[in-house]
Amino acid sequence: MNKYILIFLLCPLFILSQNNTQPKNYISIGLFDHKTGFSMLGYTRSILQNKQNQLFIGCGSMIALNTVVIGYKKYFFRSFVDGHSTISAQKIYGMAGSSNTACLSIGIEKRIWKVLFINTGVNVTCLVEDLEFLVFPSLNLNIRY
Repeated sequence: MNKYILIFLLCPLFILSQNNTQPKNYISIGLFDHKTGFSMLGYTRSILQNKQNQLFIGCGSMIALNTVVIGYKKYFFRSFVDGHSTISAQKIYGMAGSSNTACLSIGIEKRIWKVLFINTGVNVTCLVEDLEFLVFPSLNLNIRY
């Protein structure tokens, strides 16, 4: 029953996202990511977005860790570089088991080419079960289409 309620609530989000001309797909390669957290390779898809806000779902992978994520990205400013913050809920699956996390990241990004961006910042991840905080930098290239 809960599965049907979730599908019923998510369907309008996917339908509303089809009218936007901004890039919806995001592929990240590099040291961690502001959206997918502990990953070297990540993919996210925007569900709802406008110029300053973005609601997304995605997944990321390292060799021994995989993440599934849902989150919100807010741009503070758009200029020569774009400043942003991201908050997300993540499920991390790894060789040692799985855990639920909440992640907050702050960073900047710069367009290098039409669809290629460089992104850097700081991620703060909270392991929900242990209330343990992890702080780490992020630096990656991303492709948007």
